[in-house]
Amino acid sequence: MESPQLVGVHLGTASVHVDVYSTDGERLAGGEAPVAEQTTLAWERALHEAAPALPQTGIGSVASTSGTAVLVDKYGEPVFPPQMYFDSAPEQASKLRDLDLSGLSINQNIAFSPTSPLPKILKLREEHPEKFQRVEWILSPTTWLLYRLRFDASTPWHDIETDWTNALKFGADVTTPLPTWFESLFETLDLPRSLFPAIRPPGSFIGVADGQLAERTGFDGIKLFQGLTDGNASVLANGGVKPGEFSITFGASSVVKYVSETVSPHPALYYHRHPIDGYLPGASFDTGNLLRWFFDRILNCTPERGLELARQVPSGEGYEMFLKGNRSPFFDADVAGSLLGLNYDNSLSTEEVHGRLARGLITGIILTEWTYISLVEEHFDTDIDRVLVINDGTPTLDGNYDWWNTLRASIWDRPVVEMEPRTTAGAVMAPALITSIYSDVETAAENLLRERDVIEPDPSIGADFDTQKEAYFDRWRDIAEFYQRE
Repeated sequence: MESPQLVGVHLGTASVHVDVYSTDGERLAGGEAPVAEQTTLAWERALHEAAPALPQTGIGSVASTSGTAVLVDKYGEPVFPPQMYFDSAPEQASKLRDLDLSGLSINQNIAFSPTSPLPKILKLREEHPEKFQRVEWILSPTTWLLYRLRFDASTPWHDIETDWTNALKFGADVTTPLPTWFESLFETLDLPRSLFPAIRPPGSFIGVADGQLAERTGFDGIKLFQGLTDGNASVLANGGVKPGEFSITFGASSVVKYVSETVSPHPALYYHRHPIDGYLPGASFDTGNLLRWFFDRILNCTPERGLELARQVPSGEGYEMFLKGNRSPFFDADVAGSLLGLNYDNSLSTEEVHGRLARGLITGIILTEWTYISLVEEHFDTDIDRVLVINDGTPTLDGNYDWWNTLRASIWDRPVVEMEPRTTAGAVMAPALITSIYSDVETAAENLLRERDVIEPDPSIGADFDTQKEAYFDRWRDIAEFYQRE
């Protein structure tokens, strides 16, 4: 009997990836297609273009963006366009924050953020009350795509469930043995809880794909299992599978995650329930998008050229950049100040100045990431002896990140384990465990994940940043203390 094949889908904002893996982690087939616009029809088209030849039977799951809401009728057809994670409803978020709700201290800030689903859902209800009456289900993109593959177009959707990673930003309590909805929240908002699916563990069985979309894309016959947010899938792909692991996935943002056994609240952290076991305190902040914008709008160059200029600057000579606060060192997007440590020097050419700016920004990103290493060590009374890193979607220098990760390792003073970007493998890890393809999570990681390199710190580089590193973190502390006094 042949071993089952694993089919992972990553529905991102820019593209859709579909990969087929053997149980020993060999990538048997794969495809990618751009997402033309943020509509469910465009997602379907991209899936059709991306899907390679798929096995007749296999195990499949999906990862997609967290914080995006898809409001659909009883047949899974959109009533409103997808409310993307970057869309915002600040007025409704402000009203939510003013509510007097008990038992919501964990993750309340993330559930009530202007870009989280609930404020955007309330905005749609306020502005389009009659149209809102047609809404039967409010889902994440992950859940929507799984059930679109599951059901025929003429079949009313029923018994819909979602995984606990995608439920988080919609208003889920992840601290209970089996995460549940904050019922009091929905009662206070007069928002029918029936609009939201039951919460299940990632990897729970859904059914066999047999709808029209499944037939068009080759998924028919694939067994479907509950998926993940792409951030959580990336954590698994990054090797964050057991307590004590610390990972950073660098793409549009830096997604920082630590694997803990318990919940220990901190204003700079929000908590996911780990897809397999434990918890994931962490944060994310704009970095990759900022880098691209900076190269395009300020330096007027391609990302590749900007990184090349940065690489040419000697260690310690980049201009000091203090990145804006969002979720670090505390969760509040209103703290958005930034500083540029510019010293004019007419002896430098324009290209050299651009290089120092680029180098300073990259160093600022690394220092901001480092504040979380330090914060987690202090808060959890632990030592992080290595950092797992995925550079996913970053502009490349012929695919070589060694200089960047050497700078990371040297500033952080610990090895960087560079992992192969395999978000689609992370998406199928929980189903592979639940179906006993692998006996435990370590075996699953050993088979499905791939290390690219282990980069050791360079003491000669790290010494250039000892003073700056401590000053950078102290400045975050000062701002946090000042803001909290206000």
